[in-house]
Amino acid sequence: MAGNNSGLISTGEIVTIVSGSSRSPDTLAENLHTLTQRVLADLGQDQVQQQLRSGHPLPVHCRAAPEELTGRRNGARETSAALADASPLDLAGPLRNIAAVYMEKTRSQLLVLGRAGSGKTTLIRRFAQARLEDADWTGKELVPVIFSLGSWKPNATSLQDWLIDRLERDHPFLARRRRYKRTWATELIVMGHVLAILDGFDEMAEDLYQPALRHLGAFNLPLLLTSRHEALRGVKPSEGLFPGIELTDLTFDDCSARLDASTGWAPVLDRLSSHPGEPAAARLATVLTTPLMLTMAEAFHASGGDPECLLKLAESNSQDALEKRLLDAFVPKTYDPILNLSVPKRRRWSAERAGHWLGYLATHLKKQKTDAQKPDAHVIGAQDIEWWQLGTTMSLPARMVVSGGLCGLVSGTAVALIHALMSDPPAALLSMFLNVLGIGLTFGLLHGFASKIQVGGAFKPSRMQIRVRGESRGVRSRRVRESLLPRIGGGLAGGLVFGIVFGGGFAVYAMLMSYPWPLVALLFGNWLVAGPLLGLAAGIVVALVAWLETDAKPEESVSPTDLLRTNRTIVLVQAAVVGPVIGLGYGTVVTHFNGFALGLPAGIGTGLAVTVGGSTLTAWGRWVVLVRLWLPLSGRLPWRVNAFLDDARARGVLRQAGAVYQFRHARLRDRLAEAHRQHEQPTEAGSR
Repeated sequence: MAGNNSGLISTGEIVTIVSGSSRSPDTLAENLHTLTQRVLADLGQDQVQQQLRSGHPLPVHCRAAPEELTGRRNGARETSAALADASPLDLAGPLRNIAAVYMEKTRSQLLVLGRAGSGKTTLIRRFAQARLEDADWTGKELVPVIFSLGSWKPNATSLQDWLIDRLERDHPFLARRRRYKRTWATELIVMGHVLAILDGFDEMAEDLYQPALRHLGAFNLPLLLTSRHEALRGVKPSEGLFPGIELTDLTFDDCSARLDASTGWAPVLDRLSSHPGEPAAARLATVLTTPLMLTMAEAFHASGGDPECLLKLAESNSQDALEKRLLDAFVPKTYDPILNLSVPKRRRWSAERAGHWLGYLATHLKKQKTDAQKPDAHVIGAQDIEWWQLGTTMSLPARMVVSGGLCGLVSGTAVALIHALMSDPPAALLSMFLNVLGIGLTFGLLHGFASKIQVGGAFKPSRMQIRVRGESRGVRSRRVRESLLPRIGGGLAGGLVFGIVFGGGFAVYAMLMSYPWPLVALLFGNWLVAGPLLGLAAGIVVALVAWLETDAKPEESVSPTDLLRTNRTIVLVQAAVVGPVIGLGYGTVVTHFNGFALGLPAGIGTGLAVTVGGSTLTAWGRWVVLVRLWLPLSGRLPWRVNAFLDDARARGVLRQAGAVYQFRHARLRDRLAEAHRQHEQPTEAGSR
């Protein structure tokens, strides 16, 4: 491949980096090399890619993409024909015919079309891996990086900005700033050092196709786009997109060569070849002509299914019903204990339980795609399983109740215990009830408020890390200055909501107790002032904690678990500083005006409320409350969520894509979601 020659790394630079020479730790060469290794590591963990290399991959047939999509400009027809000449494509090889196109032009853009299950994603992932592992790789070529388009909202974000954001999320070391305050991710995208492989155009909401096509038409950087044909109907025939190929169905010989090794398929294959005109035989043969369904057919037989049953099903069922039957066999085969004896006992989940949990995850993604235009989900995609978003399948009121209830229970119980030690138990019970109700309601509303307007990037994982050493005072001071106003603003907004709700609750209680109106107004006014002051103090303290925050280093790996641990550290450090400081300060003020008997519980209660409540307004806090506690309690996810997700990746159900997980195929995801919904509906009906 070829790209801009300015600033590209040379072979000598790569050798210098690998040999450990003392270069600047922040060079273009090092960042490109590290990105290359990260992409290779992610692809190397993909079970499908491992099977391609160790087994006998299916041939991939293709033809030139239709002229109505490619257009005629710049030799698009000729390039498309040249790409298709090498059909079938050898997935076990380096796919040089596709790579050769990029060697001819500096701004090559290619299109890979195909129907669902035709192997588009497998092809482009194998292409990225083959290029990076090719013996001819010199380091001068563009670094291929795969981006799942399902989370792009073209009516809100340009393609270039979205690519930069995805790079910084999946590879946080590229979020470091260089000269002119531009991040390394921005540098790599803008200067054309990255080949953006855009997977799944058809995974976007249909009303986003047209704005997305406008962005693609104006995008002049290297890219490779995959899509189903029908999703690109909005392309004007007079303009076209760019050259490409269209994947075609497998032949009967391809299917026979793959399934003939299993004696159970012999009579079925004989029937398909000898009676191709029969409706049932034709229907089953059509189902088996996509790589995905052929793989599912193998899983069906491995899990104990009789291939002849498929012919019987084909006699009275549609093609869609046959495909669903094959997809349903994948999870039982994948989690069959006999077929997975090497799996540790602690990870031997039953197929039924695993299917239920995977169905919840699939439903979570489907719901996010449906609700993609809602304010609480405007950055959520239907492909990425993001740990910080897993609880959002619950309705917002339910999340508010759970988060607020936990905050109120923790702080209210602590205050009640102190009152019980310092006064009579009835007063302690009343105090507990009021605090649980007031603090729970307050932080529940704060959760909803932050969810709606995303205050200060609420619920988004930070791309920073906590370190005592490693950066100069100047860098740390600059980071504190940059974070001061946003964090103070978030603290003031949260404090104002806290003051209004909590003060309003006290005012209502005072009115119910027939307190004089001046006292009611005074109680409300006190909290109306105290709330923003507490929020201001919390914002200042959190901003000062930025002194300990540093950028991710290139040598540090990033995975969903790594990102989770990093955010846990940040939240715990912030909570350990903010909670005690606010509690001590507020308790001291109350003690000064009202005495120690009121100051102690007030300080402890406020400190705990800020610690627990503030934590629930972070990505890691929401993960703990909803995903680690509530969803397992309700049976929708296992208690060891991280272990389950990682095990599903190891089994080939999921794949890792930077800082998130994805289902191996959208068709499997959709079927799991459908089966989960069908299973849940009878239960809900019975409960009514």
